[in-house]
Amino acid sequence: MDIDKMRDCPVMATIEVIGGKWKPRILWRLRDGPATFGDLRRYVGVSEKVLSENLAALQRDGIVSRQPLKEGDMVYVEYDYTCYGRSLVPVLDAMGGWGLGHDARKSDGSDAGLDDIRRVS
Repeated sequence: MDIDKMRDCPVMATIEVIGGKWKPRILWRLRDGPATFGDLRRYVGVSEKVLSENLAALQRDGIVSRQPLKEGDMVYVEYDYTCYGRSLVPVLDAMGGWGLGHDARKSDGSDAGLDDIRRVS
């Protein structure tokens, strides 16, 4: 049996791009606007090497852009969504809403968290 991942489960294509331990946190932070490497490192709480690898992967997939900027004598790099990458924001918002609802459900054992899920849908 030949399995076509896109046809059989298109969610897998999304997970291949945004999945992992650090990419969702990077992308969640960038929802608030551009961030420097240092900002991302503090927010994500990961080593420079791992952050660089994840940012490079997101750049290769066309999700995140890297823009060198100069301010006086200081040169730094700013990361932001590409136009294409911004199409992920509603997906992240929906996943975030579902996550809030799921956490509430785990905490109190009820379906009270469904309000968080419905609010995002």
